[in-house]
Amino acid sequence: MKRPGKPNGFYYLSHQTTDSDHGIITAVTVTPGDVHDSQPYLQQLEYAHKNVVPIKAAAADSAYDFPLAHRVLEEMGIGFFVVPQPAHDRTKAELKRDVFTYDEQQDVYVCPNGKVLRRKQLYRSVSGLFWEYWAEKKDCCSCPLRQKCLNETDKAGARKLQDSYFKPVVQQHFSSRWQPEYREALKQRQIWCEGTFAAQKWGHNLTRVLRRGLEAAEDHCLLSAAALNLKRMIRCLS
Repeated sequence: MKRPGKPNGFYYLSHQTTDSDHGIITAVTVTPGDVHDSQPYLQQLEYAHKNVVPIKAAAADSAYDFPLAHRVLEEMGIGFFVVPQPAHDRTKAELKRDVFTYDEQQDVYVCPNGKVLRRKQLYRSVSGLFWEYWAEKKDCCSCPLRQKCLNETDKAGARKLQDSYFKPVVQQHFSSRWQPEYREALKQRQIWCEGTFAAQKWGHNLTRVLRRGLEAAEDHCLLSAAALNLKRMIRCLS
């Protein structure tokens, strides 16, 4: 595993969904350590929703804030309370995205020089589906801000911006992020999800696996989850 904020080495990741009423683990997926947290999320949530218990709402940390999750959970009728990812502008240009103004009525972006970037095409990548907004090449060629706005690799081109295809539903979910219900859901996530992993590592042998291989690691994590679930079920019944 070689990921920011994670130790380097040979690791597995245990991805779990947990009931917020009693802390019962409802699904477990194990992946190699270099698999991003978001990759098994939707499949795991769909499994728990169809085969374990109908899910009314899901809460997650910022690793799960990706546009497709917002769209899929909306279609499934599941509320989504997620910590928003901090904005990362990966362009090397001096003028970043936040200096462009979005005109919602016209569905265009306006650059600092007053020129328009129009929606041009859909772009699909590993991280999702995006609308691309392009400036006119003639506008960029004569722009006094050209050197600050374009990367060295695209001096002959024009500035472009990307917006998620699922931007409306993402904005809809985040419109309530300061509401008490939203904040309470994130609080419960921290208590039950983080607390459950801590309890498993402390008392249910989740710190290290005893056998190599993905299948063996998944068996190990399932047994750890089952042991904790039995204790919590007994507590609920008593």
